[in-house]
Order: sequence, then C-alpha cells, then structure tokens
Amino acid sequence: MTLFRSFLAFAVFLSLVLWGESASAALLLCNRTKAPLEAAVGYHEGGIWISEGWWKIEPGLCSRAYNKPLTQRFYFYYARSLGKPLVEGKGPPSWTGKYAFCIDDKAFRITGDNKCEKRDYKTQGFHEIDLGQNTRDYTLNFQ
Repeated sequence: MTLFRSFLAFAVFLSLVLWGESASAALLLCNRTKAPLEAAVGYHEGGIWISEGWWKIEPGLCSRAYNKPLTQRFYFYYARSLGKPLVEGKGPPSWTGKYAFCIDDKAFRITGDNKCEKRDYKTQGFHEIDLGQNTRDYTLNFQ
C-alpha cells in the first residue's frame, strides 16, 4: 500500500508540474521604465504573419502578449513610451527595429505584414527576439 501511495503522490506532483509549465508559457512584456508604455507583437503562425497590439503597461508591471507556448524561434515587438520626451524637441522613447509589420491606432489583430497602407493600417518597424531552441516562454524587459 505504501508503494501505491508513493506512486500516486509522484503522479500528482508530476501532473501539477507539467500543467504549471503549460499554463505559464507565454511572451511576457514588462515595463521597467518610469512611464507607461504600449506595446505590440508580431509572430508567424499557421503560415501567416500576425501583428497584435496594444498592451498598455504601467511602470513596474507586466502583461502577457502571447499566452500560448512559444513554438517559433523568432518573435517581434514594437513599443512606445506614453511619457514625456527625454530630450526637448524629440518624441518619447520607442523600441523599434527593421522588421516591418502593420499596426493601427486602436487595438488591433492584423493578418499579413504587407500592403499595410492599402489596407488602412500603418507600417511600423519591429525589433526581433531570437528565442533560440526549445524556449516555451520569454520575458522581455523594457528599460
């Protein structure tokens, strides 16, 4: 009977560990700045490019931008500070890159990464995240 209880306890422990991993898998965006920011993500899924936004993230907080296990090696992001400019005459800080995705002024989920303006969107450069191999979740800290 003791062997059965030990096996049962191990099975329960293992299922909790495995369930906990899949529940926590995500792309997490964390704001380590002193001003609120809004962020968007881009990714490849089911043979198509998708961009999504906006996640408004207050200073010191995080937001799950992609709430599934990360199955791709590369994900992309763009963010812009909603605070005051750091230098007079320049806009607030932003995190941008060379990979073009479509964005909108309001909350969006856009399929496809080309002909943005013809579809009444804007083209925006996103920065690449290289997750390497076998990464199920990732935290990006904006600083």
